[in-house]
Amino acid sequence: MTMDIEPWLAGLGLAQYTQAFADNDIDAAMLSALTDADLKELGVRSLGHRKRLLAAIAQMPPSGADAPPAAQPALDQPVAPAVSAPVEERRQVTVLFADLCGFTALSQTLDPEELRELIGRFTGLVDGIVLAYGGTIDKHIGDAVMALFGAPRAHETDPLRAARAALDIHDALDQLSANSARSLQAHIGIASGEVVAGAVSRADAQDYTVHGDAVNLAARLVSAAGARQTLLSDGVRRALGDSAVCEQMGEMHFKGIDVPARAWRLSCVVREPARASRSRFVGRKAELEQFRGIVRACVDQRAGHAVYVRGDAGIGKTRLVDEMRVFAHTHGFAVHRGLVLDFGVGKGQDPVRAIIDSLLGLSPAADIEARKAVAARLGRHGVIPPEQRVFLDDLLDLPQSGEWRTLYDAMDHAARKRGKQAVVAALTADACRRGASMIVVEDLHWADAEVLSYLSAFASGIGGGTGLLVMTSRIEGDPLDAAWRARMRDTPLATIDLGPLRRDEALTLAGHFIDATQRVALACIERADGNPLFLEQLLHNAEEGSGDAVPASIQSLVLARMDRLEARDRAAFQAASVIGQRFGLALLRRLIDEPRYDCGTLVANALVLPEGDDFLFAHALIQESAYSTLLRARRRELHRRAADWFEDSDAVLRAQHLDRAEDERAPQACLDAALAQRTAHFTESALHLIERGLRIAQSPHDTHALTCFKGELQCDLGDVAASIATYRSAVDAAPDDASRCAAQLGLAEGLRVSEGLSEALALLDAAQQIAERADSVSELARLHHLRGNILFPLGRIDDCRIEHERGLAYAQRLGSPEAEARALGGLADAAYAQGRMRTAFEHFSRCVALSREHGFGRIEVANRSMQGFSRIYLNEAREACADAVGASREAALVGQPRAQLLCETLGAFACYETGDVRAAQVHLEQEMRLIRQLGARRFEAQNLEMQARLLLESGQRDEAASVLRASLALCREVGMQFSAPKALSALSRAVDDDAERARLLAEGADLLRLGAVGHNHLWFYRDAIDAMLSARDPAGALRYIEALEQYTRAEPLPWARLFAARGRVLAAALEDSADDALLAELQGVRAALAAAGFDGARRAVDAALAAVQTSRKVDG
Repeated sequence: MTMDIEPWLAGLGLAQYTQAFADNDIDAAMLSALTDADLKELGVRSLGHRKRLLAAIAQMPPSGADAPPAAQPALDQPVAPAVSAPVEERRQVTVLFADLCGFTALSQTLDPEELRELIGRFTGLVDGIVLAYGGTIDKHIGDAVMALFGAPRAHETDPLRAARAALDIHDALDQLSANSARSLQAHIGIASGEVVAGAVSRADAQDYTVHGDAVNLAARLVSAAGARQTLLSDGVRRALGDSAVCEQMGEMHFKGIDVPARAWRLSCVVREPARASRSRFVGRKAELEQFRGIVRACVDQRAGHAVYVRGDAGIGKTRLVDEMRVFAHTHGFAVHRGLVLDFGVGKGQDPVRAIIDSLLGLSPAADIEARKAVAARLGRHGVIPPEQRVFLDDLLDLPQSGEWRTLYDAMDHAARKRGKQAVVAALTADACRRGASMIVVEDLHWADAEVLSYLSAFASGIGGGTGLLVMTSRIEGDPLDAAWRARMRDTPLATIDLGPLRRDEALTLAGHFIDATQRVALACIERADGNPLFLEQLLHNAEEGSGDAVPASIQSLVLARMDRLEARDRAAFQAASVIGQRFGLALLRRLIDEPRYDCGTLVANALVLPEGDDFLFAHALIQESAYSTLLRARRRELHRRAADWFEDSDAVLRAQHLDRAEDERAPQACLDAALAQRTAHFTESALHLIERGLRIAQSPHDTHALTCFKGELQCDLGDVAASIATYRSAVDAAPDDASRCAAQLGLAEGLRVSEGLSEALALLDAAQQIAERADSVSELARLHHLRGNILFPLGRIDDCRIEHERGLAYAQRLGSPEAEARALGGLADAAYAQGRMRTAFEHFSRCVALSREHGFGRIEVANRSMQGFSRIYLNEAREACADAVGASREAALVGQPRAQLLCETLGAFACYETGDVRAAQVHLEQEMRLIRQLGARRFEAQNLEMQARLLLESGQRDEAASVLRASLALCREVGMQFSAPKALSALSRAVDDDAERARLLAEGADLLRLGAVGHNHLWFYRDAIDAMLSARDPAGALRYIEALEQYTRAEPLPWARLFAARGRVLAAALEDSADDALLAELQGVRAALAAAGFDGARRAVDAALAAVQTSRKVDG
């Protein structure tokens, strides 16, 4: 049985063309051969009508088969999608509901067979029109049709297609009514939004459908629409823009929808839909000419310039920079490029590392030997001095070794940052000296503070040579604030803000691919609104023949291109979006379980670009659009698989992926990643990870562990007040005793630094009870060490020693070298305070050696100076001088000003002992600078004391006395126990009045009895001996010699023995004895002083020796 053309056309609502088909002898057998041009020849001028006819013809069965007309499907068989349904995913979809008006009344008046025929004619008409516009029939619900535009096949103009279909449905029903006895009208609702699309199973089949708010809203709109009305959601109205004339209907309240919905009534469509291809560079002539002028000036003046290109996403920043790169290259510039990514940055892929490697001629895959060779070359040529090699090694990912490893570990964050920035500036300057260099850094809107600080280093490096720094950023989120720009004062900075392309430029862009005067091209240009990326995507689709964070329009564009991919490439494209804007092929293959997959199809479709060994999405918006199509469950699964991939290689990326997977392991992963970042000296990055972990943590234990580490990082960054506040909150919120103990220890450490010693001791008492109950060896080792450090400034030296001994025992039981090193340092401090300098030296030496062996740089640097101080009392003054210089340099490099202050103090003491007055003065000047920086007034009093000692050595006793009185005045303000006893004894050497001398020495002795650090005792007795000798009081000198020997009797010191012998022989010389025994004794003491390097103390012996020798000559 053959099909009759007339009822077929009537069923499509196109009965007006029946006569034209008959006049041209078009029968059913010829339908499949008709083309769009043939239909025009037949007089079908309407594009919509032609599309409706062609879609219906495409749905017809093969010629000669017995089947119902395609435009009249059986009521119980919904029309199948035009393409096979993909896997479940999220999509931007436009939903259309068309409902026959008055259906209830019709059902009461018509025979069931007549009703069935009427509904079949209506749904067939609607189906044909929907299919003609590239839509899909989702289902028939009685007399209603639910249609989809954008699923399972997307077009860039789905909202417009739905609107045109609605208008054509109304027109077709009018035409159908004109040729029948019954008037038929429809009411239509259209809404758009993100839905979940995929197959829903039933007993005997799977139906492709969508679920989401847009479906519900479209159903409510069709109910609210009147006869021959189409109501649109606000989202559809915005998407249509100027392509349609709409009347605002105000806000409507619908059942099941919480908030009022703004609705619009569609009147007509005024423009054709748009389609797309790919773009070339057009326009931007003024901007490019500005850049060319900058290049010429840079070359002529050999002075660097910076250029900052800003604009909205997709506005053409990268394309303009590409042209800049080409022009610079023609003028001899070597181009070095880095890209800032918002996610998926693996090790060695950050923009700073990429640029440094490029500047040095290293490939991203360069092995360690190649990097070592480059570092050695830079050292040989003097580009990087030896003291900066440690920073270069870090930038090149080379392992630190030996002393440098310990030193680098000891540095605080700011010191490492300054050092690496200095190296980056030096490398950049060297590149610009060797040849013209252009550095390009794109997408600064995703840059963190660290990247921005390195940008300043690059800018500094190009300043004095033929160099260009070109940067791009979105205007929204522009990170280059006034402070950053102020640092650019020595390098000119030109900012170029890009706006939309002008219409003539957009026409030129479109004209490279299709006739720009065609309506489709003009519609593309208008819809793109001057954005080259939008226009590029629209033109892509036009060329290929098919019609929020990310705008729905861009999502639709990307979906339309995704839908043309084979299932395998589509799955790879979506999986790649999970990795990030940059992705590696090996990980992608793992995610999709395709070990031989390559990205050739994705590259050919201009969706991704090769980037070294990796691939890069052609635009961030493309990656984000692809990511938005994944169902949450699929996203989580892929992120978990990516996290597993990075488990042993990149803790940060593992944490990021577990976070996006909403995995319960994510908070702990953030903590693990933060620990790794801190170890690598990226403290700010570690803090960022901890803050993210705290936002997602669900369990009290995760929250508490993250909070405690946050407090530790804040302390590392120097924000002690914030650290204390964080630890207080951790104490209050501790989920159990063990957690409370950890928080109490952290809080006590902060209070120790901020002078809250009493509260700190109370916290330690409470923490000790918890730790002892649980036998928590690690906490007990830390607790006793911390308590010992608190007791030291309180003058409770015996208690301090006992605590450190306990801490050492727990550290050794724990097997922790770090805890052992800290405990040894504490024991050494206690021994030093008690005057047991040999024991102190042994402990300090073990502490430094252990720290150096295991890379505990901060512990080593903190104890190096004290090792030198105790060495003086072993008669190793020259070695102590060397210690002072080396340790001070290291402390300066690692950014520990207090440790550097102690090193300069050591230098002043040691050089005074060796008699090197000029070197001592230099150390004192450096020490005073650090004292002023730190506000360390106790050390200022001691500095004045040492200045006075140098004046005494040069014979300026009155000046020395004045300075010493100023020192004592300061001591009376800040505390007498630190250095007042030896300042009093030094002043006793500068005064002539016997009574005043006796009063000064008596006051000093009283202070010693109250308790003072060991070196006060030693220097006080030594000064008192010299004061008595100057007053020609040998008996008095002998009394203080005996006091010195008594103080050191428990642990004899070479220094004390030598100065006691010196005092005795000089006292004997005052007795006018000039026998051979005295001469021998003087010569022996002189030799011992010379061997120890105590040249300052030797002068009095030399004078006595000369006097004895002169006396012997006279007597002889």
